[in-house]
Amino acid sequence: MKVVLVNNWYVLQTRSRFEKKCFEQLSLEGISVFLPTQIVKRKWSDRIKEIETPLFSGYIFIQFEEKDRYKILNTNGIVRFVSFGGKYATLNEKDIETIRKIEKLGTSIDVVEIELLNGQEVLINSGPFKGLEAKIVHHGGKGKILLSVEAIGQGVLLEIGRTKIENKNQILV
Repeated sequence: MKVVLVNNWYVLQTRSRFEKKCFEQLSLEGISVFLPTQIVKRKWSDRIKEIETPLFSGYIFIQFEEKDRYKILNTNGIVRFVSFGGKYATLNEKDIETIRKIEKLGTSIDVVEIELLNGQEVLINSGPFKGLEAKIVHHGGKGKILLSVEAIGQGVLLEIGRTKIENKNQILV
């Protein structure tokens, strides 16, 4: 049985457009790896085609044993472990489950770079994302909710429609 490091998911940066190759290589090595993807429509001059693309371009998530670190870093296409302040960036199982829920939506998802925003922090209290913390932002004139994946400095923008969200003692619609 594998012993993973603290049940966290670690973030790996990949070379541009190497996410799927790294995912396949690490999977073949027996490493627990997660590559969230989405289906997007791409238009060429003669056709429109649906293709599967990584949700977070340039990143994959892994759980691993310490003895596999060298093997992971020597995988073709892996650039580095993402770290901040000398500590590896990690996501817990709740963060990964949130990303899995987003991935299953099957709708077009905007992934954006996160900057420090003066957005309102909220708790979603109904719908498929019940219990998740997020920030409200205004994007393209539409009210959207930003689910933050701080470990990689990115977030996912989703339209929340009439989902109720909670701000301390107030309920917003």
